[in-house]
Amino acid sequence: MNMKVIGISVAMLALLGTICAIGVPMLADDPLRDDRSDLTGGMKSTSNANLTYTVSVPFPSTPEQVALYKSVKPEITAELVSSMAEKMGLEGTVRESYDQMLLSDEPYSLEVHMKSGRVALIDIPRWMNPNDKDLPSNLPSDEKAIEIATRYLEETGLAPPDATLCGVDHPQIVKQNENGEVIGIAFEDVQVSYSRTIDGRPVVGSKLTVEVGGGGDILNVYKLWRDYVPQEEIPIITPEEALEELKVAGVAEGLSADITGIELGYYEAPATREPTHLVPVYIFTGKVLDGTGEETSFVRYVPASPEFRKEVPAVK
Repeated sequence: MNMKVIGISVAMLALLGTICAIGVPMLADDPLRDDRSDLTGGMKSTSNANLTYTVSVPFPSTPEQVALYKSVKPEITAELVSSMAEKMGLEGTVRESYDQMLLSDEPYSLEVHMKSGRVALIDIPRWMNPNDKDLPSNLPSDEKAIEIATRYLEETGLAPPDATLCGVDHPQIVKQNENGEVIGIAFEDVQVSYSRTIDGRPVVGSKLTVEVGGGGDILNVYKLWRDYVPQEEIPIITPEEALEELKVAGVAEGLSADITGIELGYYEAPATREPTHLVPVYIFTGKVLDGTGEETSFVRYVPASPEFRKEVPAVK
């Protein structure tokens, strides 16, 4: 019998009318969030030169300038992590290892990254591990999971004032037979996600999730949510100019690319980096059609100010 991890995102994807901000590649920077596409530099081509582009949405109206926000470097100390752990009901000695402050209190592990302030709380034996507790029949309803997650964030001091509830997912590990057929579920929890905006624009890269398991237990908390301060107004390129840069950078191998979303937002760097700013970016979403007729979805970030090209991933 084989096990396979499947992320299912089918429940309440647009809660309260707010769509979750698109995530940012994180594998190379943060092993707790798996992605293999964190290539920096806005001009790295990943498509063939003959790719045909169509745009199925109107170009958004954008200002000539936007505010630039400076990232505030967090001050992470053993005392701060110990206080955080106490609010979570954890005990133990804080130790430093590879740019992180760590505290273990079985079954939980608490990790706080010193460069970004990223918080990760994990129930080591249960989170994303097959067990007899975290199964569909033991899970709270989505509504109850939202209540549990929100209360936990508030009680532990992890709830940012600008966080907005944006969705509920059900990550799973399924059981398969030797023919690859799904024959059951070995693990499932309820993941409650929150997003944020700046000046009404989405911030990609900021991430706050709480995963609730069987019996309403907290299995995982992940928070990457840097503080920032306004700095100055900077000129930005137009969405039409950003599209031309996207064509040079490429999206994926295929015959044609259909742009189905264009939005101006901000980009927060992965957890292990020390960015100077939250970078204004154009967020392009769409689909690529290959020679076999299959479609592949894509998300690309194009810096709205050319001076920040090297700070933003070219590929998602």
